Amino acid sequence: MPSTPNQQTNSMKPHHPGITPSEFLRTFRPEYYSDSVPKTDYALDQPTLEYHLDTITHRNQTHEFEIFCRKLCERAICPNLRPATGPEGGGDSKADTETYGVSPKISQLTYIGEPSAGSERWAFAFSANARWKQKVQRDVEGIIATGRPYTRIICVTSRFARAKPRSQLEDLLSDMYNVQVEIHDRTWIVKEIIENNRKDLAFNYLGVGSEVPDTRHQGPSDYSRQQQLDDIEAALEDPERFRGMRTQRVTEALLAAKLARAIELPRIDVDGRFERAKRLASADGTHRQQLEVHYEALLSAFWWYDDFDLLNSSYDDFEASLLAEEHINNIEFLSTLAQLLVISVLHGHLSLTGARLIERTDRLQARLEHLS
Repeated sequence: MPSTPNQQTNSMKPHHPGITPSEFLRTFRPEYYSDSVPKTDYALDQPTLEYHLDTITHRNQTHEFEIFCRKLCERAICPNLRPATGPEGGGDSKADTETYGVSPKISQLTYIGEPSAGSERWAFAFSANARWKQKVQRDVEGIIATGRPYTRIICVTSRFARAKPRSQLEDLLSDMYNVQVEIHDRTWIVKEIIENNRKDLAFNYLGVGSEVPDTRHQGPSDYSRQQQLDDIEAALEDPERFRGMRTQRVTEALLAAKLARAIELPRIDVDGRFERAKRLASADGTHRQQLEVHYEALLSAFWWYDDFDLLNSSYDDFEASLLAEEHINNIEFLSTLAQLLVISVLHGHLSLTGARLIERTDRLQARLEHLS
């Protein structure tokens, strides 16, 4: 239970940020984390990737760039993309790739990208042309001319596109053709590759960067977790596996997210699994399961990724889901999250006012007194 507001006001003086939550918990509860050393990686920095993207046409790598973009979109946007046929790919008169239909039962189970891609027809166009505005306009015009019922057109360019002209062009084309148009530029590519740790795509499809020798020794805990994760993912891929047991499917999806977290897979993969668990819990789970999925996702953000802002910004929504709650075991979730806010303020990661700690703990204390 967090301290009372008066105690907070008198004693809670922020310290300079020291040890992070992930460092602290790894020290005292190492069993919660990966026991493998060290992992296979690819060496690639942002300036190198940006230069390589800027000189794609000089090296005559436009075809390789299109394949790279399709593979990147499969990971970042939607996995159900069919490759373009022919030696020149999509060309200027049609999409470089497009989505193919996926059963709603299957698309609901994906943790990569956006599930709605399984039920809608999206077109993609990739380009390294320096005149990116004109190229996007031609690509969108050519895609619309096919007469196919696309609901979304996504253009990816290797060039930098400033936010204002890019947004203006998106709005113009969307209004003109009555279809949602999105433009992703070099900044988006770099973010997905560098920040989201998809350097293997740049190495394998563009030939940029270097592969770090695999010296990983998989620990016994990780081996067991990986086996469990593989078994769960195989089960979740089969929509008929949980017929009549939808709540069990929610439990398995949450366990998959927690296993991925423990193995320390890239955060994008862990967060994707938690989002999948949230969708399944919202559709078929009990109230307790819905609370637990959101709670575990916030714990991950705090204890594994030192993400104080997500905890702070998500607290009120989680609290609102417990307004009419009468079960103390569920209120305990909120009490723990409030304590994490206290820790964040004590160690200077959040300010007392920024965390709105006094008003939040006042509400929690009133709720607990009511239940008592």
